[in-house]
Amino acid sequence: MASAASTRNIPTISTSHPHDPIPSEPRDVPQLALPPSLPEHSSPRSSGESIPWSGHSSDESEPPLTPSTEPQVDEIVDRLENLPAAAVNFNESKERPRRASTTLISESPADIRRILGEGETATKLISQCCGGGCCLLKTLAPDTTTPDFQPVVIPDNRAFRSLNLRLGPLSLDTELTNTTALPPVNMSFEPIPTSESRHVTTVYKAPPQFVQPHPPYDVYSAPVYHARELTKPGAEKRTFHFDIDVTDYPDEGGIDFKVGGAIGICPPNAPELVDELFDILCIPRFVRDKPVTLKTLSGRWPTIWGDDKAREVVTTRRELLTWCADVQSHPPTKQLLRLMAEYADAPNERKILLYLCSAEGQAAFCDLRTTSHITIAQLLYAFPSSKPPLPALLSILNQLMPRFYSLSNDPHISSARPGLPGSRRLIEIAVTIHETPDWHAEGATRTGVGSGFMERIAQAFISAESEGIDPPAILDLRVPMFRGLMANPLSRQFGGDGPMVLIGAGVGMAPFRGFILNRLKNANCANKIWLIQGVRDSMLDEIYSGELGDHEREIKKVVQSRKHRPGVSEAKYVQDEVRLQADIVWFVINALDGRIFVCGSSKGMGEGVEKALIDVAMQKGGIGEDEAREFWGKKKEDGQYIAETW
Repeated sequence: MASAASTRNIPTISTSHPHDPIPSEPRDVPQLALPPSLPEHSSPRSSGESIPWSGHSSDESEPPLTPSTEPQVDEIVDRLENLPAAAVNFNESKERPRRASTTLISESPADIRRILGEGETATKLISQCCGGGCCLLKTLAPDTTTPDFQPVVIPDNRAFRSLNLRLGPLSLDTELTNTTALPPVNMSFEPIPTSESRHVTTVYKAPPQFVQPHPPYDVYSAPVYHARELTKPGAEKRTFHFDIDVTDYPDEGGIDFKVGGAIGICPPNAPELVDELFDILCIPRFVRDKPVTLKTLSGRWPTIWGDDKAREVVTTRRELLTWCADVQSHPPTKQLLRLMAEYADAPNERKILLYLCSAEGQAAFCDLRTTSHITIAQLLYAFPSSKPPLPALLSILNQLMPRFYSLSNDPHISSARPGLPGSRRLIEIAVTIHETPDWHAEGATRTGVGSGFMERIAQAFISAESEGIDPPAILDLRVPMFRGLMANPLSRQFGGDGPMVLIGAGVGMAPFRGFILNRLKNANCANKIWLIQGVRDSMLDEIYSGELGDHEREIKKVVQSRKHRPGVSEAKYVQDEVRLQADIVWFVINALDGRIFVCGSSKGMGEGVEKALIDVAMQKGGIGEDEAREFWGKKKEDGQYIAETW
């Protein structure tokens, strides 16, 4: 517990510390001034051009039996005339690839005592607990010595092995309790009305019109003006820069793009992933793109943030799987497993799925949700006899949600750079490609939904450009997006003329580029700025190197977290550099209108930087840990310490 003496040392005002009412400015503070050669409005290297103003270079239930075929599909097929027979092509058993869950145990203490017994624990303590205590459960093992014991045969396929399930001595006759109820079906497919005009799909270019965020936002299909890779070959993570043309973005009541803001991008599932799901579910090819009337009973789906109500829209099954259902970003739920059990023809697969939905299988279910990343296709391949109807499957899958990316420019100074035709207006973002292991093959990886979509866009643009093609004119690549978060912490608190410390790692540095360019444009005597940037290898991973103006070397400190710099060993991670720059950090946070911004991953970097800032306050302010936490909490309330982490 802190002493009374140290408690009295807590700063009482927002601009200074009682021991240092007028903080001393660190020596060698860079004084930034607008270089004579800098145009009034510019956006350096937005299209890969050289920077005329910089000379330096420096970076996610119970069974009544029901038919196992999809409702309405067979009825429609029976009524179709003069159509060729549906030949469903099945791919070779491609075998494909989660995050910690927060599922709680729902059983009462009496239920748990009845279930547990005194045997061995059902699973070892896992590294990422779901928080419900299920890792400590003990299951009641069946008596394997009885003559009628029929062990469950484990499915022999790569997808099932990739799940790493530890089932124990499970029998076909094992009694299961508290099994999840079969989830209700919330939608149906019906023929389109004869009066309905012909349905025109834009499934490969843009989402259907009913995929909309909340007012006043609409999804706008923005042309890609330019794309380039920021990282170099060999970088641990690839990062791409995009110039997105928002010249024709619709007016939304005076709301505008802001430096530090973030846009929402609505990514589709990859076409090959959608076709793979169609193949697994045995949905005929001519049915996949056939217009149907989708009727829902309640909920927001298939919109993004629409009202909770019944809906009736004309669409196609491909549109729904491409733009509305997230099939790879969420851990499996008991509702999904229960649905698969209902439509599993093989008794052993049905028993395993029901076991995972039961009290006895709680520990195995916890393992499933908290180990490897699992996709819907992977689960369906693992239990090949299960073919849930598409309406039932869509009723329980998560909505495919927008991904948010911070602007890496000041939108008000990006439209007058040399070579930009007409009065075009561009926003700029940086996207790091998220990869996880893919179960299909040893060493294979797959990309996230949003970053994978943006990488496909970038690769198409770069490939066409290398072949001498004008991608904007020929390819017409577009990004479905909306203005989104222009009032997030970074954009809301950016402003003023006081000094700033910008702390980021990886792509978290992107919004700081806009901050720095804004300061260069509005250069004055109070524009002191420091950038502490963490990268894995400055030769490969550092993004926007050489794009921060003539004073880049003076304002920037790059910390390599994975490779040691020759002759420099004192800082390995960005939080270590924060401690080394304690004088600057303490000066800025106690200066008039001084602000400290942190942007990046909350796991590791964000937590490490917060601890480093507490250490700085303890060291420079002579206060205890509790007082230091209170100090930074007050600075956060006052808008001087702004952290945007994910």
